[in-house]
Amino acid sequence: MKNTDFSLMFNPRGIAIVGANPDLSRPGRQTVLALDRHGFKGGIYPVNPKYTEIDKYKCYPSLSDISDVVDVAVITLPAAIVPKVIEECGRKGIGFAVVVGGGFREVGLEGAEIEREMLEAAKKANVRIIGPNCLGYKNVHDNVFACFGSITRPPDLISGPVSALIQSGGYGNSMVVQCGYAGIGFRYLVASGSESDVKATDILQAFVDDSKTKIILLYLEGINDGREFVSIAKKALAAGKPIVVIKSGNTRQGQRVAASHTAFLTSSYDIYHSAFKQYGVIEVLDIGDAVDMLQTLLNGNLARGRNVAVMSGSGGSLVNFSDAADDYQLNLGPLTNQTRDTLRQYIPSIGSLINPIDLTAGYQKKENSDPYRKCIEAVLADPGIDQLGLFLATAGGENLVRAADAIVGAHNPEKKPIFIFSAFPPELTADGAAIFRMAQIPFLATPRRLAAAMSKLANYSAARFNSNRIVKDCLISNTNLIEIPNISITLDEYTSKKILKNFDIPVSNDFLFVDLADSITLPISMKYPVALKVVSNEIHHKSDVGGVKLGLLDDLSLKKAANEIFENIKNKFPEVKISGLLVSEMINDGLETIIGVVNDKVFGPVVTFGLGGIFTEIMRDTTYRLAPFDIATAYEMIGELRGSALFSGVRGSPPLDIDSLANALVNVSEFAWQARDRITEMDLNPVLVRPKGYGVVVVDALIITKNLVQSN
Repeated sequence: MKNTDFSLMFNPRGIAIVGANPDLSRPGRQTVLALDRHGFKGGIYPVNPKYTEIDKYKCYPSLSDISDVVDVAVITLPAAIVPKVIEECGRKGIGFAVVVGGGFREVGLEGAEIEREMLEAAKKANVRIIGPNCLGYKNVHDNVFACFGSITRPPDLISGPVSALIQSGGYGNSMVVQCGYAGIGFRYLVASGSESDVKATDILQAFVDDSKTKIILLYLEGINDGREFVSIAKKALAAGKPIVVIKSGNTRQGQRVAASHTAFLTSSYDIYHSAFKQYGVIEVLDIGDAVDMLQTLLNGNLARGRNVAVMSGSGGSLVNFSDAADDYQLNLGPLTNQTRDTLRQYIPSIGSLINPIDLTAGYQKKENSDPYRKCIEAVLADPGIDQLGLFLATAGGENLVRAADAIVGAHNPEKKPIFIFSAFPPELTADGAAIFRMAQIPFLATPRRLAAAMSKLANYSAARFNSNRIVKDCLISNTNLIEIPNISITLDEYTSKKILKNFDIPVSNDFLFVDLADSITLPISMKYPVALKVVSNEIHHKSDVGGVKLGLLDDLSLKKAANEIFENIKNKFPEVKISGLLVSEMINDGLETIIGVVNDKVFGPVVTFGLGGIFTEIMRDTTYRLAPFDIATAYEMIGELRGSALFSGVRGSPPLDIDSLANALVNVSEFAWQARDRITEMDLNPVLVRPKGYGVVVVDALIITKNLVQSN
């Protein structure tokens, strides 16, 4: 059983540097120097039979020659030697190894074999491995440097509550350093490299379990187990430990030749993005956003909503913010009469009492310090305001210090989030910025970045307030899956719909004609108009081959349509096996949507929902959630579409049955989860959303199954 307790890794009693070398360009020397320079309290043990001493520390011929306790070995040797060193670690009782070098699976078959030997040795020796091909890790609090390269060199990070995992040493460390320049303190930094043994999720779990880690920063290029990531993200959300992530490697996959529209519409990044959104992970796009977000989260204040107010002496910055507020779905709501009456006492008559609040140019002068504080307090006390932005665009030196003192001293009993915008360079704002830093008030560089931070804080706060719902696993009944075949096959429409009905997913009223020699007549249970479709698991897009006839009004047109379908298939695909013809009710009062499922190799079943018809592939107006999910999540999906207004009724059309649609989405998600070992994709297209009270109908369906034996 693998050791999942990383306490001795982060707080080792001794560190051995295997392959240490007096050459400063070599990783081993860098590790020794970093440990010495920062005053590591444990033992420092260079290991190399070529030397007797490195940087005043005794150099040992082998690990076994060290008599003291060692918990971590930093291995800086060629790949071929590493498996034997791991074995030595086991004999010495060393529980953790950092393999900094490359030459493993990334170089081909020979390297992959060495990696296999290394992992086999680690398993037998009960050694956990960070890397290979990594910079290593450090514990900033306790001056532990099991690393080399850029993360051993200045600038030094200050101690603080943020722990970071980076899957790119250089870029990830640059991100952390920029956060450090903004005054953000760190606890742990792990550059995980190739993650042959210890995965990103292992480190993430350790961060969540660590009582002194309050915020988690991630630079991710990918993870192996999406469901494990989600499980840990739910724990972090419940514990109030925000996860801030930059996800790279997001290029949309090239168009796949797939049977379903769902596969075409979905990329790997779509799924990461939806998982982050679903479980309260805060996604940022670049280093600047990460710095802003960590500043925003440090004080722990949450936002009750998206109603914001901003105050400035610069009208232009207010306009710029207002544009950004629309982009980020922030509401510059009206102030109460009481708030405006208070502001009127302190703001010049040429100013504006309407949110955004214009204090007029030059307001930040000495005699206005107390009025400025009272204006801030009045807005913070307004029950309709959730967050406050204070724009100090051109305030520097003493003016900024006075403003900072007024802001920090303002009474804020509800701890509403406050944000500062300043455009002046650091050399002109250092003293004021230090005051904001001590008060843990974010100090941001542009109005747009301020709006982005407000929006992301509102999103995270909503997830926190709803965490009891989000982190609770959905309860799913044990529905029989016996009708799903245990082979890899694309099921035809009739069979797919039959399976869906078992999960209370509403499908159209259909009748299958199997004996094709019989004369086709409309069943008593159906009325014209109807549609007629070919049924074959070898034909995925029936309309493309002339296999669909719509709007049939009588027996004569029905028989004629059947003959035309047979002729079309015979001419284009004479070898295709036809299972029958399907007569389906025609429904003309619904909005076309598409519901799909992809069984992602990282995250498992994911439900896709979007507008159908001409919107499907042109507009790509789609949204995604990991299955299973609850009814509230289904409503969120519906509301996220750019065309969501269509469901409310437009230009005189009636509102549509979104309640039935939400229930259908939930049922699809439950089916997708239960059948995750049995299906690879599912495409319900179109799904007609009818007027309120008339429900939804799956008009066409396609399910792609997989071999149950192989999937296990």
